[in-house]
Amino acid sequence: MTDRRSKGSSPAGASENARVPVRPSTVTLPECAPAGVRTLLDFFVVRFPRIPRSRWFERFANGKIWTADGTVAGSTPFRPLLEVHYRREVDREPPVREDFRVVWADHHLVVVDKPPNLPVTPGGRWVRGCLLHLLAGAIGNDSIAPLHRLDRLTSGLVLLSLLPATRSHYARLFQPAPLVDKVYTAVSELHREPPGDRFILAHHVCRSPVEHWRQIIRPELTANARCEVEVLRAADGLGLLRVRPLTGRKHQLRVQLAEAGLPILGDPLYGTAPAAGPDDDSQRLWLDGHRLSVHRFTGADGSELNADWVSSRPPEDFFRRAASSRRH
Repeated sequence: MTDRRSKGSSPAGASENARVPVRPSTVTLPECAPAGVRTLLDFFVVRFPRIPRSRWFERFANGKIWTADGTVAGSTPFRPLLEVHYRREVDREPPVREDFRVVWADHHLVVVDKPPNLPVTPGGRWVRGCLLHLLAGAIGNDSIAPLHRLDRLTSGLVLLSLLPATRSHYARLFQPAPLVDKVYTAVSELHREPPGDRFILAHHVCRSPVEHWRQIIRPELTANARCEVEVLRAADGLGLLRVRPLTGRKHQLRVQLAEAGLPILGDPLYGTAPAAGPDDDSQRLWLDGHRLSVHRFTGADGSELNADWVSSRPPEDFFRRAASSRRH
């Protein structure tokens, strides 16, 4: 892929991926209705506080929000765990990095090494400015879907499915018991001494009942998130970590490392970095999805898949660049 950055675009689509249809987004309603929420309109207003109630009212009225049973009205009563679909609409998208690199591909799958400051899927202020739409436009396939996610500020390897017909087969790599081994490189602030050179973190991670975009630790509940951590280097208050998640919960590594006193450098949500504005694409989270390994998995065509993909950011170089960014 060429090294370029988008300049921010309107929904009309000034970028080359404008011909790719915007993928629907899905919200799963929580098990308990937030305070004051009685209808779907109430929930969307609470869930997306930056969007005026009038805008959501208009979108419900125009049939732009639906469930598996069809379009729904804003007055529809709140129903726990209901999946509600919509397409994101924004007046203007902030710029994103577009210098992603295709590492490997066959008829069914593609592995992409993505830069930081590029969402994998539409989210927040970003609709077309995401890996999914950029890659679909670049290779002419609008059926692509990610089999797992990386956060917008995180770099690293993403495995995507190319064909809907075989997608469920390859989704088995990640659910329910992962058959793919993921290894991350993290540069953390050493707020506390690590408990050893190698250790396991185990916590109960769940969504905050107040801040829906944030995960929290519930120490009184049984652990549902585990990861292995190896300290590769420590210098000047920073630690270079190799992290292997044993489970796959949202923001798991970020929130677990922060709870252990090892917040990831550059993390505006769980660490000490101030949040940058959406037009500032210089901020990054010093977390890299460094390696994906698959061994002895039978592919959809009957062939055996054995693969070991590595990102373009060697750990020691990653650490040096992180330390340099901190000094500057």
